[in-house]
Amino acid sequence: MRPGVNYYVRPNLFLTQGYVWIRTGSGSTVSTEHRSWQQVQYMPKALVVVMSHRYRLEQRWIGLATGHRYQNRFRYFYRTELPATSRYFVGLQNEIFLGFGQNRGAAVYDQNRAYVSVGKRFGAIGRIEVGYMYQNLLHRNGTVREHNHIAVISFLSSKSWAR
Repeated sequence: MRPGVNYYVRPNLFLTQGYVWIRTGSGSTVSTEHRSWQQVQYMPKALVVVMSHRYRLEQRWIGLATGHRYQNRFRYFYRTELPATSRYFVGLQNEIFLGFGQNRGAAVYDQNRAYVSVGKRFGAIGRIEVGYMYQNLLHRNGTVREHNHIAVISFLSSKSWAR
């Protein structure tokens, strides 16, 4: 869970402040991360194509066996949904991660996530989609790359919890 509080500037433009605590690894290689993040999300609509641009800043406190490390990261996310029928769509998205400031590691580039999916809308309830994600990750040393192939099944709710 990555909770956040939204402020809607317009129906298709909002600002978010969020926080997340992450625990990764196992055994002696466990690390924890406290992350504060701010984002701007803009969702223009062109005819029947749904688009989303997200700009996110992250402040990361990463806890390791050797102590804590502070890092900053910028993320840019783009998604578009192309209608196949009135209920089915093809989703295309990409997100790039860039480190900046002190302690960013050997390179500015952190990772990239490319994703393609097919999905079905369920009216006001939400949508379900099945897809494939390719993740290209550059380790902190700047020389080791990780290539991950990920199958994704997701349900996204359209329900508004605000009253």
